[in-house]
Amino acid sequence: MPFFNDELIPKYWFIVVFGIKLIAGITLTMLYTNYYSDRSSTDIFKYFDDGKIMFDALKTNPSDYFKMLFAFQNDTPYFNTTYYDKMHFWYSEYPTNIFSDSHIIIRFNAFVQLFSFGHFHVHNVFINFISLIGLTAIFKTAIHHIRQSKKLLFYFIFLAPSVLFWGSGLLKESFIFFGIGMMFYSYVQLSKKWNAKNIVFFVLGFVVIIYTKMYILVAIIPALLGYIIYQKSFIKNVIIAFSFSFLMILLASYLLLNAPLKFNPFELIIAKQHDFLQLLTEVKSKSTFYVSELENYIDVLIQIPFALTNTFLRPFLWEVNSPLVLMSSVENLDLIILFLFSFYHKKNNPDWAKILFCISFAISLYLIIGLTVSNFGAIARYKVPAIPFLLLANVLLIDIEKLKQKIPILKKIL
Repeated sequence: MPFFNDELIPKYWFIVVFGIKLIAGITLTMLYTNYYSDRSSTDIFKYFDDGKIMFDALKTNPSDYFKMLFAFQNDTPYFNTTYYDKMHFWYSEYPTNIFSDSHIIIRFNAFVQLFSFGHFHVHNVFINFISLIGLTAIFKTAIHHIRQSKKLLFYFIFLAPSVLFWGSGLLKESFIFFGIGMMFYSYVQLSKKWNAKNIVFFVLGFVVIIYTKMYILVAIIPALLGYIIYQKSFIKNVIIAFSFSFLMILLASYLLLNAPLKFNPFELIIAKQHDFLQLLTEVKSKSTFYVSELENYIDVLIQIPFALTNTFLRPFLWEVNSPLVLMSSVENLDLIILFLFSFYHKKNNPDWAKILFCISFAISLYLIIGLTVSNFGAIARYKVPAIPFLLLANVLLIDIEKLKQKIPILKKIL
């Protein structure tokens, strides 16, 4: 596919990464198979099993299968009793999910069943190709703003441990990478030339994110608003522009407290935290840690520093109790060291607007996760979409050419 062509990166690199992702997907599947005894509560299997229920309709009533697959006249009592009530995760048991985040991946599995004949690892191949497209789109969007350090950017985006691990299984993270990649890549293309293809890709990415995990889109808003304020307004101090963006979001959320909405932002965060705490009472985990229960918007504001600490810094090494939590702890430490290293070797005039865009997105996402989730394993997985952007901020910040002069061996790999 021409999409994978690049002037500096050979195409076989993408093929090798695809192979590595397949191995990571198989490893993740084996881990879930051996670690979790209840298949119905295991993310990597539960959507596969629900997709099989949808696919089985093709054998008895093909029109039902296609109606469910394409969401056409499928929201009726007949479909509820015949199919959806037999699934475990078509309906969310928690009312705070404005959009169900399970339908897309269940439909995906029902579609791939046409080719897999029920073999799980065929689904791994398909989901990894979707993930590869999304990560490649993020890479191509980033190199639009970076003329050097392409190889380092490639390593960071495709081979970051948590991205490689969680973004290679039959999980929603692969769709999130696809959605983010399609949105940003098509946006850059549309900034050059408007055409129907890029509009379709932008809308596709937007819809995928909304119907997979809408809070990802919410986390993008402050970063995008700060970037627009800096580029288009009279505020030409980049730190003030992004700070103003966060203050606007915070003020708007406060004003919405008295708006006639089913959920305002503060109440939605509180409700999501309560849902997660309820889930933890049903599913015991050694990685759970104590958090204060949120009751009002004052509690939310007070907990912001703790939320960011839990996502950026924790788990600390002495809190590690499993290999997955250890991977998250080491990666947090690596990111901190990498940022310190990048600041020490930073460019003379780094593009602070793009750097703060990446960091603002990560802060927003980490804040939403930190306020609602109190389990290290869940945090490690949920914050994965921000990892490529934190690493991109490092690439934008660091002066690679100066670093190559100080460390000559880097010339061979970068």
